[in-house]
Amino acid sequence: MRKFLLTIYKLIKKFLPNKIIFNIWDIYLSRLTIKSFSQYGEDLVIKNFFDTHRISQGYYIDIGCYHPTGISNTHILHQKGWEGLVIDIDDYKLELFKKRRGNQVKTLKAAISSESLDSPVQVYKFNQPFSPYDTLSEEVAKNRSKKIGIPFTTDLVDQIDINLVLKERHCDLLNIDVEGLDELIVSSVNFKKYQPSLIIYESWNPLDPSNTKDILEENGYSLLFISGGSIGYYKKS
Repeated sequence: MRKFLLTIYKLIKKFLPNKIIFNIWDIYLSRLTIKSFSQYGEDLVIKNFFDTHRISQGYYIDIGCYHPTGISNTHILHQKGWEGLVIDIDDYKLELFKKRRGNQVKTLKAAISSESLDSPVQVYKFNQPFSPYDTLSEEVAKNRSKKIGIPFTTDLVDQIDINLVLKERHCDLLNIDVEGLDELIVSSVNFKKYQPSLIIYESWNPLDPSNTKDILEENGYSLLFISGGSIGYYKKS
């Protein structure tokens, strides 16, 4: 876009006085909008990061994937041709991803944690469409239900180690949103074996120091952004 605008500017500069050029530029900037699909504009930072590093068609893992378009950190990458794996505890959400993203995405119904268990784990689902509150934590579910006044139900879902998921293929973007357990999952990654290029997770206290941040920094990651409750760390290379 910048190269295109610079080319246009060079052309009109030959024929128009500066005052008119400034007026045209003012009209353009006044109407300029940049579309984001994320809750806090995270996807624009994500896209810019990979554009800067010339990764045009990478691979993402989206844990707690929510919706294929709305409030999505990965839709903008899907538009660019990326492939990915989306993981959630809700069948309807996963079916929607299959329908909307086609063969560019694989789906997995599972609860991601620090270990794999032979028996299913209990999950807590809130009774509302596209609930952003579903969680593996009973404490979090009870506190959230009391706060928002919406009841929840329980279900049993297979539990899979985050490292088994990362084992399949190098992950350019690891996006995590699992209501209260994000930092536990990040801290459980075997960084000696698996090093996603960019890790996005949510924290209820994003500006506070945390053990998760220490672990990331000890393993060669640096803070890229904090936006709302989202925190982004990238692997230095």
